Amino acid sequence: MKTLVTGSTGLVGSALVERLLARGHEVRALARKTSDLSHLKTTGAEIVFGDITDSGALPPVVKGIDIVFHCAAKVTPGWGTWREYEETTVEGTKNVLKASSEAGVKRFLQVSSHMVYGDACQKGDVPADENTPCEAGKTPPTFYDYSKMLAEQACWEHHRQGKIQVSMIRIVSAYGPRDRLLADRVYKQTSFPILFWPGNANPRYSIVYVNDIAELAILAATSDKGIGQVFNVAGPEPMRLKEFAEAMIRARGVKRTWATMPYPVAWVWCWMMETSAKLLRSKKMPYLTLASLRSINREGHIDGSKARKELGWEPKVSVDEGTKLYVQWLRQQKKR
Repeated sequence: MKTLVTGSTGLVGSALVERLLARGHEVRALARKTSDLSHLKTTGAEIVFGDITDSGALPPVVKGIDIVFHCAAKVTPGWGTWREYEETTVEGTKNVLKASSEAGVKRFLQVSSHMVYGDACQKGDVPADENTPCEAGKTPPTFYDYSKMLAEQACWEHHRQGKIQVSMIRIVSAYGPRDRLLADRVYKQTSFPILFWPGNANPRYSIVYVNDIAELAILAATSDKGIGQVFNVAGPEPMRLKEFAEAMIRARGVKRTWATMPYPVAWVWCWMMETSAKLLRSKKMPYLTLASLRSINREGHIDGSKARKELGWEPKVSVDEGTKLYVQWLRQQKKR
């Protein structure tokens, strides 16, 4: 089977390239020339250059493809203008959908986020399931959330019109090699003898190792049961964010002391880092932002039972194993 992976140098995209090749599928990996291709070049995938914002460049990219795994998006929550999110995540998705349907691609797997649920994940002990309405708002801190919701709507519109068969997964938190968000920040935060934590926040997250997420994406995209369906990515039980930090500490083989930082102090700290980056006109998202602080106070509480019941999917990598794999990978990178 011939597959295309967009966003192939990112966390989920690169894992999909690896898992698809391991299953014996042909893989065409779409990447920008400005991306770091060092890992992708080692996989044996066919690398094609292009950008999902350039609709004219996509027809040859999707030619002969059976399944598109669409991972490309602007993944910098809370950092960037609406136009940037709209151009990449919304219009870019529409471009890939149009090119794919016109080329006769059979299946389309959209990698989405639980952020599309808006505040539904914050309702106490009631997890959001796949039938929960998507009500993400359009505000600067939630541009990412809103853009993913609009991208989903474009996918379902193509599916309803019979142009292409769509399947979808919604991720809360992925981590693993090439992670530039969760694991990267937690690793940096646990680099100091004293681990400062803002206030009493300790949200529930569905944190899943990226290889397990890739396996669910493949199941959803290749099974008839996945056609027209969305699947939340979650383990049997939610994890507290501090539990993930503690697993990272164990993986590093160090000891750390926890200390509470008053929330207002944490807010000022994040504001200063974000403001400095903006004054310097940095395009790179700073280590801490007000959006990242906001995420520590928001839960990612979702129900992932549908994927287990309908597709037989179960995450296999425990948090202790996954954080060890991440630390091993990071240390290897530092030796290069």
